[in-house]
Amino acid sequence: MRIVVGVAPGHASHAAVHLGVLLARSSDLPLVVVAVNSAAWPPRRTLSGVDGEYQRFVVEQAEAALAEARGLIPGDIDASYRVHDASSARRGLLEVCEELGALRLVVGAKDRGAHEDDREIVLGSVVTGLLQGAHLPVAIAPHGFEAAPGARIERVTAAYSGSETSAELVLGAAAITAEAGEGIRIASFHTRPHAYLTARVGQEADDQIMAEWEAQIREDVGVILREIQDLATQPASVEVAVGAGDSWHEALRAIPWKTAEVLVVGSSSLGPFARISLGSHAVKIVRSSPVPVVMVPRRATDEYAAQAHRA
Repeated sequence: MRIVVGVAPGHASHAAVHLGVLLARSSDLPLVVVAVNSAAWPPRRTLSGVDGEYQRFVVEQAEAALAEARGLIPGDIDASYRVHDASSARRGLLEVCEELGALRLVVGAKDRGAHEDDREIVLGSVVTGLLQGAHLPVAIAPHGFEAAPGARIERVTAAYSGSETSAELVLGAAAITAEAGEGIRIASFHTRPHAYLTARVGQEADDQIMAEWEAQIREDVGVILREIQDLATQPASVEVAVGAGDSWHEALRAIPWKTAEVLVVGSSSLGPFARISLGSHAVKIVRSSPVPVVMVPRRATDEYAAQAHRA
Protein backbone atom coordinates (compact mmCIF):
# COMPACT_ATOMS: atom_id res chain seq x y z
CA MET A 1 0.00 0.00 0.00
CA ARG A 2 1.05 3.56 -0.65
CA ILE A 3 0.01 7.13 -0.01
CA VAL A 4 -0.50 9.18 -3.18
CA VAL A 5 0.07 12.93 -3.19
CA GLY A 6 -1.28 15.01 -6.04
CA VAL A 7 0.74 18.08 -7.04
CA ALA A 8 -0.57 20.63 -9.52
CA PRO A 9 1.80 21.80 -12.27
CA GLY A 10 2.15 25.57 -12.13
CA HIS A 11 0.69 25.80 -8.60
CA ALA A 12 2.25 25.65 -5.15
CA SER A 13 1.67 22.23 -3.61
CA HIS A 14 3.79 22.59 -0.48
CA ALA A 15 0.90 21.95 1.92
CA ALA A 16 -0.12 18.69 0.24
CA VAL A 17 3.49 17.44 0.22
CA HIS A 18 3.98 18.31 3.89
CA LEU A 19 0.78 16.46 4.82
CA GLY A 20 1.79 13.49 2.67
CA VAL A 21 5.13 13.30 4.49
CA LEU A 22 3.39 13.45 7.88
CA LEU A 23 0.98 10.64 6.96
CA ALA A 24 3.68 8.49 5.33
CA ARG A 25 6.01 8.73 8.30
CA SER A 26 3.18 8.05 10.77
CA SER A 27 2.02 4.94 8.89
CA ASP A 28 5.45 3.74 7.67
CA LEU A 29 4.20 3.65 4.09
CA PRO A 30 5.92 4.77 0.86
CA LEU A 31 4.86 7.99 -0.83
CA VAL A 32 4.05 8.41 -4.51
CA VAL A 33 3.95 12.00 -5.79
CA VAL A 34 1.88 12.42 -8.95
CA ALA A 35 1.53 15.28 -11.40
CA VAL A 36 -1.28 14.74 -13.94
CA ASN A 37 -0.72 15.82 -17.54
CA SER A 38 -4.23 16.38 -18.90
CA ALA A 39 -2.91 18.12 -22.02
CA ALA A 40 -1.72 14.71 -23.28
CA TRP A 41 -5.34 13.55 -23.64
CA PRO A 42 -6.52 12.14 -25.95
CA PRO A 43 -3.21 10.35 -26.63
CA ARG A 44 -1.66 10.87 -30.06
CA ARG A 45 1.28 9.08 -31.60
CA THR A 46 3.06 12.17 -32.86
CA LEU A 47 2.89 15.83 -31.98
CA SER A 48 4.37 18.65 -34.01
CA GLY A 49 4.13 22.38 -34.38
CA VAL A 50 2.14 24.34 -31.79
CA ASP A 51 0.63 21.20 -30.25
CA GLY A 52 4.06 19.68 -29.77
CA GLU A 53 5.48 22.83 -28.21
CA TYR A 54 2.55 23.11 -25.82
CA GLN A 55 2.81 19.44 -24.84
CA ARG A 56 6.50 19.80 -24.09
CA PHE A 57 5.76 22.91 -22.00
CA VAL A 58 3.11 21.08 -19.97
CA VAL A 59 5.39 18.11 -19.36
CA GLU A 60 8.14 20.48 -18.21
CA GLN A 61 5.66 22.08 -15.80
CA ALA A 62 4.69 18.68 -14.41
CA GLU A 63 8.32 17.65 -13.98
CA ALA A 64 9.06 20.99 -12.30
CA ALA A 65 6.23 20.35 -9.83
CA LEU A 66 7.70 16.94 -9.05
CA ALA A 67 11.19 18.43 -8.65
CA GLU A 68 9.80 21.00 -6.21
CA ALA A 69 8.12 18.23 -4.22
CA ARG A 70 11.33 16.19 -4.22
CA GLY A 71 13.09 19.10 -2.53
CA LEU A 72 10.51 19.10 0.30
CA ILE A 73 10.55 15.37 1.09
CA PRO A 74 13.20 14.33 3.66
CA GLY A 75 15.48 11.33 3.22
CA ASP A 76 13.70 9.13 5.76
CA ILE A 77 10.63 8.94 3.50
CA ASP A 78 10.49 6.30 0.75
CA ALA A 79 9.18 8.38 -2.16
CA SER A 80 8.76 7.97 -5.91
CA TYR A 81 7.59 10.45 -8.55
CA ARG A 82 5.61 10.15 -11.76
CA VAL A 83 3.79 12.11 -14.45
CA HIS A 84 0.48 10.49 -15.34
CA ASP A 85 -1.44 11.24 -18.55
CA ALA A 86 -5.23 11.46 -18.14
CA SER A 87 -8.22 13.42 -19.36
CA SER A 88 -8.38 15.42 -16.10
CA ALA A 89 -6.50 15.85 -12.84
CA ARG A 90 -9.34 14.22 -10.91
CA ARG A 91 -9.47 11.15 -13.15
CA GLY A 92 -5.69 10.85 -13.30
CA LEU A 93 -5.22 10.86 -9.53
CA LEU A 94 -7.98 8.30 -9.00
CA GLU A 95 -6.51 6.09 -11.74
CA VAL A 96 -3.11 6.09 -10.03
CA CYS A 97 -4.71 5.35 -6.65
CA GLU A 98 -6.59 2.39 -8.09
CA GLU A 99 -3.51 1.09 -9.90
CA LEU A 100 -1.36 1.23 -6.76
CA GLY A 101 -4.03 0.18 -4.27
CA ALA A 102 -3.38 3.43 -2.41
CA LEU A 103 -4.36 3.75 1.24
CA ARG A 104 -4.98 7.50 0.99
CA LEU A 105 -4.96 10.31 -1.54
CA VAL A 106 -3.53 13.64 -0.37
CA VAL A 107 -4.34 16.97 -2.03
CA GLY A 108 -4.05 20.61 -1.12
CA ALA A 109 -6.87 23.07 -0.61
CA LYS A 110 -7.33 25.83 -3.15
CA ASP A 111 -5.38 29.05 -2.64
CA ARG A 112 -7.66 31.63 -1.07
CA GLY A 113 -9.01 34.33 -3.34
CA ALA A 114 -9.24 38.00 -2.47
CA HIS A 115 -12.87 37.66 -1.38
CA GLU A 116 -12.65 34.27 0.36
CA ASP A 117 -12.56 33.80 4.11
CA ASP A 118 -8.96 33.27 5.20
CA ARG A 119 -10.21 31.14 8.09
CA GLU A 120 -11.62 28.43 5.83
CA ILE A 121 -10.29 25.48 3.85
CA VAL A 122 -11.29 26.43 0.31
CA LEU A 123 -12.39 23.47 -1.80
CA GLY A 124 -11.55 24.05 -5.46
CA SER A 125 -13.19 22.26 -8.38
CA VAL A 126 -10.56 19.50 -8.55
CA VAL A 127 -10.77 18.71 -4.82
CA THR A 128 -14.58 18.82 -4.87
CA GLY A 129 -14.60 16.43 -7.85
CA LEU A 130 -12.24 14.08 -6.01
CA LEU A 131 -14.40 14.09 -2.90
CA GLN A 132 -17.47 13.23 -4.95
CA GLY A 133 -15.78 10.45 -6.94
CA ALA A 134 -13.27 8.90 -4.55
CA HIS A 135 -13.46 5.34 -3.24
CA LEU A 136 -10.63 5.86 -0.73
CA PRO A 137 -10.01 8.41 2.05
CA VAL A 138 -8.99 11.84 0.74
CA ALA A 139 -6.75 13.98 2.96
CA ILE A 140 -6.96 17.75 2.44
CA ALA A 141 -4.11 20.01 3.52
CA PRO A 142 -5.12 23.55 4.54
CA HIS A 143 -3.43 26.38 2.66
CA GLY A 144 -0.03 27.06 4.26
CA PHE A 145 0.11 23.81 6.23
CA GLU A 146 3.59 22.67 7.27
CA ALA A 147 4.71 19.71 9.35
CA ALA A 148 7.66 20.06 11.70
CA PRO A 149 10.81 18.11 10.73
CA GLY A 150 10.47 14.49 11.82
CA ALA A 151 6.87 14.98 12.98
CA ARG A 152 4.41 12.11 13.37
CA ILE A 153 0.68 12.38 13.97
CA GLU A 154 0.12 13.11 17.66
CA ARG A 155 -3.60 12.42 17.71
CA VAL A 156 -6.52 11.67 15.42
CA THR A 157 -9.84 13.39 16.05
CA ALA A 158 -12.84 11.54 14.61
CA ALA A 159 -15.98 13.60 14.07
CA TYR A 160 -19.07 11.92 15.53
CA SER A 161 -22.53 12.96 14.33
CA GLY A 162 -24.63 10.48 16.28
CA SER A 163 -25.40 8.22 13.30
CA GLU A 164 -24.61 4.51 13.12
CA THR A 165 -22.27 5.08 10.17
CA SER A 166 -20.43 7.75 12.12
CA ALA A 167 -20.03 5.37 15.07
CA GLU A 168 -18.55 2.72 12.76
CA LEU A 169 -16.06 5.27 11.44
CA VAL A 170 -15.01 6.28 14.95
CA LEU A 171 -14.50 2.67 16.03
CA GLY A 172 -12.51 1.91 12.89
CA ALA A 173 -10.39 5.02 13.36
CA ALA A 174 -9.69 3.92 16.94
CA ALA A 175 -8.45 0.52 15.71
CA ILE A 176 -6.20 2.14 13.11
CA THR A 177 -4.75 4.68 15.55
CA ALA A 178 -4.13 1.88 18.05
CA GLU A 179 -2.04 -0.02 15.50
CA ALA A 180 -0.09 3.16 14.76
CA GLY A 181 0.43 3.94 18.44
CA GLU A 182 -1.54 7.19 18.20
CA GLY A 183 -4.27 8.68 20.36
CA ILE A 184 -7.94 9.00 19.35
CA ARG A 185 -10.36 11.78 20.25
CA ILE A 186 -14.08 11.52 19.56
CA ALA A 187 -15.49 14.97 18.88
CA SER A 188 -18.95 16.32 18.09
CA PHE A 189 -19.58 19.82 16.81
CA HIS A 190 -22.75 21.86 16.97
CA THR A 191 -23.86 25.39 16.20
CA ARG A 192 -26.68 27.21 17.92
CA PRO A 193 -29.78 27.17 15.71
CA HIS A 194 -30.08 30.39 13.73
CA ALA A 195 -33.70 30.73 14.82
CA TYR A 196 -32.60 30.92 18.45
CA LEU A 197 -30.06 33.60 17.64
CA THR A 198 -32.46 35.78 15.66
CA ALA A 199 -35.24 35.32 18.21
CA ARG A 200 -32.78 36.26 20.97
CA VAL A 201 -33.64 33.28 23.14
CA GLY A 202 -32.50 33.90 26.70
CA GLN A 203 -29.01 32.81 27.64
CA GLU A 204 -30.32 30.45 30.31
CA ALA A 205 -32.64 28.62 27.88
CA ASP A 206 -29.91 28.52 25.22
CA ASP A 207 -27.43 27.03 27.68
CA GLN A 208 -29.97 24.40 28.73
CA ILE A 209 -30.55 23.34 25.12
CA MET A 210 -26.79 23.03 24.53
CA ALA A 211 -26.29 21.14 27.80
CA GLU A 212 -29.00 18.61 26.89
CA TRP A 213 -27.45 18.09 23.45
CA GLU A 214 -23.98 17.60 24.95
CA ALA A 215 -25.31 15.14 27.54
CA GLN A 216 -26.97 13.08 24.80
CA ILE A 217 -23.79 13.02 22.71
CA ARG A 218 -21.68 11.91 25.67
CA GLU A 219 -24.19 9.18 26.49
CA ASP A 220 -24.05 7.90 22.91
CA VAL A 221 -20.24 8.07 22.88
CA GLY A 222 -20.18 5.93 26.03
CA VAL A 223 -21.23 2.93 23.95
CA ILE A 224 -18.35 3.53 21.52
CA LEU A 225 -15.88 3.92 24.39
CA ARG A 226 -16.87 0.51 25.74
CA GLU A 227 -16.32 -1.01 22.29
CA ILE A 228 -12.88 0.64 22.08
CA GLN A 229 -12.00 -0.96 25.41
CA ASP A 230 -12.64 -4.37 23.82
CA LEU A 231 -9.97 -3.81 21.13
CA ALA A 232 -6.97 -6.11 21.49
CA THR A 233 -4.64 -3.14 21.02
CA GLN A 234 -5.61 0.11 22.70
CA PRO A 235 -5.01 3.63 21.29
CA ALA A 236 -2.31 5.63 23.07
CA SER A 237 -5.09 7.77 24.55
CA VAL A 238 -8.87 8.10 24.29
CA GLU A 239 -10.65 11.41 24.73
CA VAL A 240 -14.09 12.91 24.16
CA ALA A 241 -14.72 16.54 23.25
CA VAL A 242 -17.73 18.64 22.30
CA GLY A 243 -17.36 21.90 20.43
CA ALA A 244 -20.21 24.40 20.20
CA GLY A 245 -20.49 27.97 19.01
CA ASP A 246 -22.54 30.49 17.10
CA SER A 247 -20.76 29.44 13.88
CA TRP A 248 -18.94 26.35 12.63
CA HIS A 249 -15.69 28.29 12.81
CA GLU A 250 -16.29 28.92 16.53
CA ALA A 251 -17.50 25.37 17.17
CA LEU A 252 -14.35 23.82 15.66
CA ARG A 253 -12.15 26.12 17.74
CA ALA A 254 -14.02 25.60 20.97
CA ILE A 255 -11.78 22.58 21.62
CA PRO A 256 -7.94 22.53 21.64
CA TRP A 257 -5.91 21.03 18.78
CA LYS A 258 -2.40 19.59 18.70
CA THR A 259 0.19 20.76 16.19
CA ALA A 260 0.34 17.41 14.35
CA GLU A 261 -3.31 16.35 14.36
CA VAL A 262 -5.82 15.37 11.70
CA LEU A 263 -9.61 15.44 11.71
CA VAL A 264 -11.45 12.44 10.23
CA VAL A 265 -14.89 13.18 8.78
CA GLY A 266 -17.20 10.51 7.35
CA SER A 267 -19.39 10.57 4.28
CA SER A 268 -23.09 11.21 4.65
CA SER A 269 -24.98 7.94 4.93
CA LEU A 270 -27.54 9.44 2.54
CA GLY A 271 -24.99 9.77 -0.26
CA PRO A 272 -24.15 7.34 -3.08
CA PHE A 273 -22.85 3.99 -1.84
CA ALA A 274 -19.05 3.92 -1.57
CA ARG A 275 -18.55 7.52 -2.65
CA ILE A 276 -18.16 10.68 -0.62
CA SER A 277 -21.29 12.79 -0.23
CA LEU A 278 -20.63 16.31 0.97
CA GLY A 279 -23.54 16.71 3.38
CA SER A 280 -24.26 20.20 4.62
CA HIS A 281 -22.72 19.65 8.06
CA ALA A 282 -19.76 17.66 6.76
CA VAL A 283 -18.68 20.30 4.26
CA LYS A 284 -19.02 23.08 6.86
CA ILE A 285 -16.86 21.11 9.28
CA VAL A 286 -14.27 20.51 6.56
CA ARG A 287 -14.17 24.17 5.56
CA SER A 288 -13.88 25.34 9.17
CA SER A 289 -11.28 22.82 10.37
CA PRO A 290 -8.06 24.32 11.82
CA VAL A 291 -6.14 21.11 10.98
CA PRO A 292 -5.84 18.80 7.94
CA VAL A 293 -8.99 16.81 7.20
CA VAL A 294 -9.36 13.19 6.05
CA MET A 295 -12.69 12.65 4.30
CA VAL A 296 -13.78 8.99 4.37
CA PRO A 297 -16.31 7.61 1.83
CA ARG A 298 -18.90 5.03 2.86
CA ARG A 299 -17.06 1.99 1.50
CA ALA A 300 -13.89 3.01 3.30
CA THR A 301 -15.96 3.48 6.47
CA ASP A 302 -17.15 -0.11 6.12
CA GLU A 303 -13.52 -1.21 5.79
CA TYR A 304 -12.65 0.82 8.90
CA ALA A 305 -15.43 -0.97 10.80
CA ALA A 306 -14.25 -4.36 9.52
CA GLN A 307 -10.75 -3.60 10.77
CA ALA A 308 -12.18 -2.74 14.19
CA HIS A 309 -14.08 -6.04 14.34
CA ARG A 310 -10.92 -7.95 13.36
CA ALA A 311 -9.06 -6.11 16.10
